[in-house]
Amino acid sequence: MYEREAGGAEDFAAAAGRVYDKLHAHLAPLVGASGVEALIARSMKVTHSEFPFLEVPIREGSTKLRECLRAQEPAVAAESATALFGTFFALMARFIGERLTTQALRRAWPTMEETAPEDANK
Repeated sequence: MYEREAGGAEDFAAAAGRVYDKLHAHLAPLVGASGVEALIARSMKVTHSEFPFLEVPIREGSTKLRECLRAQEPAVAAESATALFGTFFALMARFIGERLTTQALRRAWPTMEETAPEDANK
């Protein structure tokens, strides 16, 4: 995860909270706050079978997500956050297109490296 610091579940939880907050701040102007929340909710539903603890009331946002991830083992916190946000990015790209999604993500993380589609499968 791009925002991650080295450490345990607390660090992964904090990083996931920052990602959530940045996504909300940078994507809400494009799809609205409700749109971002709906995509997060859908991402949680999609990843729920693998990570059933990812049932975060959307209105509680990043605070509840942090609490949820802190309660997990570090590897599980990292894997579940990666799955959640990976699903979110895929849904977002389907909703507004890959180009616009990439532009919005680059505004949130200007130093983000771009991975070519063929490199993503390696």
